[in-house]
Amino acid sequence: MADEKPSTGFNAKEAAGLFIRGMAMGAADVVPGVSGGTIAFITGIYARFVGALTSLSPECVLLVLKGQLRPALRAFLRIHWHVLIPVGLGVGLAVVLFGKQIVNFIDDQPGPAYALFFGLILASAWAPFARMTSYSPKIVVAGLVAAVGAWGVVGLQPDGVQVDIVRKDEGATHLIYAGKLRNASDLDKIRALRDVHAPGLPIVIFDDAKKKILKKANKSINDDEQLFDQKDAIVTWLETPRKLVVVGEKTVSLAWIFVCGIIGISAMVLPGLSGSFLLLFLGVYHAVFSTLYRCVGHLKTVLGKSPDAFTGLVSGDPGADVLFVGTFGVGVLIGLVTFSRVVAALFERARDVTMIALTGLMIGALRLPGQHVLSEAEKGSASWGTMCTVAILGACLVLGLHYVDRRRAQST
Repeated sequence: MADEKPSTGFNAKEAAGLFIRGMAMGAADVVPGVSGGTIAFITGIYARFVGALTSLSPECVLLVLKGQLRPALRAFLRIHWHVLIPVGLGVGLAVVLFGKQIVNFIDDQPGPAYALFFGLILASAWAPFARMTSYSPKIVVAGLVAAVGAWGVVGLQPDGVQVDIVRKDEGATHLIYAGKLRNASDLDKIRALRDVHAPGLPIVIFDDAKKKILKKANKSINDDEQLFDQKDAIVTWLETPRKLVVVGEKTVSLAWIFVCGIIGISAMVLPGLSGSFLLLFLGVYHAVFSTLYRCVGHLKTVLGKSPDAFTGLVSGDPGADVLFVGTFGVGVLIGLVTFSRVVAALFERARDVTMIALTGLMIGALRLPGQHVLSEAEKGSASWGTMCTVAILGACLVLGLHYVDRRRAQST
């Protein structure tokens, strides 16, 4: 599949197309197991996107520090802003606007959701393979190594969040987990934390009625545990003044989140390798997105909308949250600038090896959605007919994009 021909300047129609592609990339980047790089590839802008990233350079900053303002301006204008700005805005807007909805869709309908991802990734694997020009034994081995490596990595799935005490009132009467359960094992972590820091206190938890994490896992609660499945009910419970031990997601050091930003975005650049999955594997996925959404909440508070009592338990310090997201963002920027150059060099010096490796990464990455599809089928929570239909629709969407892009390339 051919990438779109580059433009030498700003074009409104082109910018709109890049913005929409950026939104699709951002939506994919939120999902563990799906890569924004895959979306860039199947929508025909991958090579151009990587080229725009390689145009990012600290040269203009260094020239400003040296007092050479005119050369600095020329260096600044050489950066492909006409690509980076619309794509970047699309990615950022999608993460903020659709991140929660996408995660909720996965939680509420895991079978169809992962079946869709399976179809998207499977059809996408054809794109780099079709662009190869040779199939020597060395190239085939590279593809097999990439596939096996990706298959192994995505099999190392962590189980839920890491928790810690975020508030401890003197004379507390209850311990409350101020978040939704994402995995049945989260309750065991909360219990273990209670036994160490607040032995004997009854536990209050919120298991969303739409998700019913504990019920799906056939996990029962103890006599000293109070379960709410409606947010309005737990908010009402909190209206009575109470002394609490509040448990939230464990904080991450700024140094580690900086490193995770570099690692996560490096993976997001590669089709088939999910940066969100690596963040999940590194134990910071929930911390990153929770802090990001808290920053959105801080902004709403500034605009006059206060969080409810339950959400407010872990609303956090606005300054600390902004610093956290900013540090992660700096890591992301450095990862983009450095790793995009590695990818560009690979395309230039070992094109076919790179293409087969990308194919292998996508094939290996199928393990994650495939496992979820099989699991949901065994539970009976989603029918094979529904999941197969959704997977086929996802594959048809990708193949349709390939067809449209090929027709466009032939007409130019």
